[in-house]
Amino acid sequence: MLHDLVINPFGASVPAMVDVAVAADEFGFSRVWVTDHFSGAVVGAPWSRDPFVCLGAIAAATRRVGLGLLVANIVNRHPAQLASAVNSLQSLAPGRVMLGVGSGAAPNSRFAVEHDAVGHRLDDLEVRRRHLVDYVSALRAIWAGTPDHDSVAAGFSGLTAVTDGAPEPSIIVGASMWPTIEVATLVADGVNIRRTQRLGTLLARLADLDLDPEFEVSVLDDLDPDHPLGGEYDDLIEAAVDRRILTASAPFDLSLLERLAARLGLL
Repeated sequence: MLHDLVINPFGASVPAMVDVAVAADEFGFSRVWVTDHFSGAVVGAPWSRDPFVCLGAIAAATRRVGLGLLVANIVNRHPAQLASAVNSLQSLAPGRVMLGVGSGAAPNSRFAVEHDAVGHRLDDLEVRRRHLVDYVSALRAIWAGTPDHDSVAAGFSGLTAVTDGAPEPSIIVGASMWPTIEVATLVADGVNIRRTQRLGTLLARLADLDLDPEFEVSVLDDLDPDHPLGGEYDDLIEAAVDRRILTASAPFDLSLLERLAARLGLL
């Protein structure tokens, strides 16, 4: 099982986030991800940071580690804008970029505060899942150079000259409920599942599917300073999870990351 870090931008400085990524690169973590929020209010923090500014700085400061967004909120970005940003990151870090996408916050959830503040409508779960399928299709069309995509939520017409010929990045869907996980198995290259009390059941259902061997299953976990392995671990090994993504939040403790990497045998 591979191990990644996802860096929260809440209340963090960009240089400090870059330091975490450089440490992750040196300590043997497989990928570094950044979350996508423009307001720290979703967690009661004083600010957030733009993920692509952070990832661009990280790309320039690292050489080996993979880079990605976990996950881009499709409610806030047209697929053409997202494709342009991700492809620009590809030009800084060729062969190292993945793209995580998510269907947007649920109405009345804590993450909905961002959308409410800027007047973005949040649809119910079934509508958001349909939009997610359409959005992933639109992203693939852009990388393929297809100029037209008929869609209410993610459509375009006569769209050209967005990407520079770099290969389409792997697309990972963030999910915590089975219907969205099922969508991921149909349209994406992998799924990232947030650890909840339902995790074991969800992983068992995934194991019963005839998935493409290249389809990647990852789990988003907390990085707990009181547990050097980051909390529960054996259950993921038993479930044959491909990748474990641990969350790092400010104030960052680089010595903890080094100890964790040593315990995991990454160094």
